[in-house]
Amino acid sequence: MKSRLKNLYKHLIENHKHELKGWHDAYREFYEQVGIIRERIKSGKELSPSDEIFLKQLLFERSNGIASRGQSVLSNENFDGFIKNKEFIAILQQFILNPNREELKKFECTWSEQGKSNNPVLINRVAAACTLEVSTTVDSSKFNQVFSWLTHEGIIPAYPAENNQDWFSKNVFLMKIIKNEFSDELRNNETDEFYLSQFVWVLYENLSNPFSLKKQIVKYGPPGTGKTYQARQQTSLLFDIWKEEFAPNSSLTHSSQIELIQFHPSFSYEDFMEGLRPVLDNDGKAQLTLINGVFKEFCRNAGKWEIDIEGLDLNRDWESITIGELRPYQNKLSGNHWQYIFEISDSSKLIADAVPPFFFIIDEVNRAELSRVFGELMYCLEYRGIKGSVKTQYANLNNQQTGMLHTAQGYQFFIPTNIYLIGTMNTIDRSIESFDFALRRRFRWEEVTPDTRLLRYHLSQFCKAWTPLADNLERLNTQITKEPLLGADYQIGHAYLMNLKYARSLTVTEVRSRIWDDCIRPLLQEYLRGSNESELIDSFAKAFGI
Repeated sequence: MKSRLKNLYKHLIENHKHELKGWHDAYREFYEQVGIIRERIKSGKELSPSDEIFLKQLLFERSNGIASRGQSVLSNENFDGFIKNKEFIAILQQFILNPNREELKKFECTWSEQGKSNNPVLINRVAAACTLEVSTTVDSSKFNQVFSWLTHEGIIPAYPAENNQDWFSKNVFLMKIIKNEFSDELRNNETDEFYLSQFVWVLYENLSNPFSLKKQIVKYGPPGTGKTYQARQQTSLLFDIWKEEFAPNSSLTHSSQIELIQFHPSFSYEDFMEGLRPVLDNDGKAQLTLINGVFKEFCRNAGKWEIDIEGLDLNRDWESITIGELRPYQNKLSGNHWQYIFEISDSSKLIADAVPPFFFIIDEVNRAELSRVFGELMYCLEYRGIKGSVKTQYANLNNQQTGMLHTAQGYQFFIPTNIYLIGTMNTIDRSIESFDFALRRRFRWEEVTPDTRLLRYHLSQFCKAWTPLADNLERLNTQITKEPLLGADYQIGHAYLMNLKYARSLTVTEVRSRIWDDCIRPLLQEYLRGSNESELIDSFAKAFGI
């Protein structure tokens, strides 16, 4: 069995190198540029204000090819002061020559003194540009999330408490482990240090456990930002990683583990959970029969493992039982769904980790009357597993074919611990009020905004001449955000420009006009109906480059 790090790398990097190549190449290019500067300093030619282009990319620009500065901003005034200050330049030169923790601390102190503020992301970004001993994850809080997750999962050894606890030291510790793990691949040129460094950031984006706070997430944002696409990608990725580690030879597939439905105003509790439906009997007469809804049936499939263990009366917390502890009861767990679990060689693995994840995606989650649709499930969302089981509205009518957990009090329902719920919603949808506070606090909320960086990369791969469209969209969305009648919720999603069917022989001007006429203008006209429509549409057209 492959190590977990290699499983993660395969699915996050190897299978997505086409998405990361642009960043990878920019990273390599600037790192090599720093190397040229290092050799130049060694030869006696020092940095000076004439190196402004290099220094601006290293210290100032929004992205220097290594990482984005995020919310950490260096003013023009401070930047000018930096490059004219001999002491600052001398300390920076020394760090470029010897990019270690001690020199970084000196550089940090000098920065603080000269800039009258501490910009840790910008400082760490300089470190990542000068040495591959640290990763591109320059935001210390984000890095620590990944680091803690890797440690908690047992993927890397615990970091010694007596060691320095700063960002640089922990980064060096992690990158050394990763490089050792991939030593053969590095030697055979199957990967490189740049991809391994990027790996840490991609881990943060995808796996520093998106469900760490709750197993229910709502992705929200303007239309066309890829919320449903992200939900599909994220769930597919997590399932692939699980399968690679625990059940590579099982028959489980995306279609068996991932369910997607769309809510609408007439969607009901009966559709979601259970309800009486007319069914023809053998004589052709209609009889009201209890039929399970789509979510309850999904939970029945996902909860088989928990229910089986509950029947063993072990008096143990489900999430603490290992495969080894369950082996003596193997004969009592004869269902096909147990077969692959007892084939896992590592008996120390937890059953709760080994059972397959099930993902339930609800598109347009706020379009239904949610409190009615979910009913008593509100309790189950808060208390997962059998300990959170409840009686449903039709509990007395349940039987072996429709019921879930059979108890002395009758059949009860629960949401299994291995189910992950993802909802998507457009923030401009006025039915957002249907998400009452009791339901809201049971979900983690994750905003999805227009991603021009992704769009720019996509266009560069599809038709490089069309890449200016990303800048056009960014300017348009800036103006929409500032418009009092609209705001950020009405931004145009990048997805509207991701699936262009126009001939690649068209110029960017021609494509821009078609996108405006086909997609963007009709949307804005709908948003602005009844207001000063014509004048505003003209100003938005100008912002888009029309």
